[in-house]
Amino acid sequence: MKTDAEQYSVLVVEDSATLRQMITMALNERGYQVTSAEDGVTGLHALADFTPDAILLDLNLPDIDGFEVCKRIKADPHGRNIPVLVMTSLAESGFEIMAIEAGADDFISKPIDPMVLDARIQMVVRRMRRERFANALTGLPANALTEERMAFHLVRQQPFGVAFVDLDGFRAFNLRYGFARGDLLLRHVTGLILETMRFTGCDDAFLGHMGADDFVLICDVDRIEAVARELVNDFDSSIMDYYEDEDRERGFFVTRDRTGEQTEHGPLTMSVAVIRITEYFPDSAIALTDVGQELLAYARSLPGSNVVLERRHEPGARYR
Repeated sequence: MKTDAEQYSVLVVEDSATLRQMITMALNERGYQVTSAEDGVTGLHALADFTPDAILLDLNLPDIDGFEVCKRIKADPHGRNIPVLVMTSLAESGFEIMAIEAGADDFISKPIDPMVLDARIQMVVRRMRRERFANALTGLPANALTEERMAFHLVRQQPFGVAFVDLDGFRAFNLRYGFARGDLLLRHVTGLILETMRFTGCDDAFLGHMGADDFVLICDVDRIEAVARELVNDFDSSIMDYYEDEDRERGFFVTRDRTGEQTEHGPLTMSVAVIRITEYFPDSAIALTDVGQELLAYARSLPGSNVVLERRHEPGARYR
């Protein structure tokens, strides 16, 4: 029997009453909470009332086939993050591809082995939950996992370095060139940070993407400043590659507001707030982030790209 923390809810969509009962009993015995539906329409209606951790879906249904049910689930914002396991006894080749195209996350063959089913549900649910904590654009850990990593280092009470990275003028860049170009730039920045961390030999490295143009990197305390300064240099050397020729030649681009007033924007710059934690450890990841944001605000007030170091953690000092 699973512990409460491991219990998952499952929606079983299967037209065979016998198989539905067998699956329900097998999953109940393993601690799952099971809701069942005998056809596609009933299954879709069930999703309006609750959000299961996983859906076990038969392809041969009496009303809507499983492929169409899966497509509808994944097309709905309410269901797109629910992992769907397709179960089938079909022998025809190619059904896996059709199921994948419909949005299926995994497969299981009939007759159903309860132990295999248990393992596959555990796998897809955990995988989906990890993906929910990842930034969709860069694939990097997002807010929750990044805060969790910072908290881990704080609890461990071992020296480490953290840098908060922000692009100055990114909104104007998106306004001028569009979000597609902005996404390309964010992927470029991700690559720069990862390569810089590797190049500088950063130990226990971690990179999180907090959304938009905000990144957090964690490195050993002795290398974090070198990583930050190398990153800024690489960014300044490459940013103009993402400008149109005319903007690159004159060194700035122009945006217009609703009244038609023009504003000139020079090359995007990067602000990095570096915190080397050696003796004093903030109470939480939130407290640490607050310090980083305070430093970033100061860095953004300076001309050009800048690396700003936090000094208040040095012996005898305290964070405010």
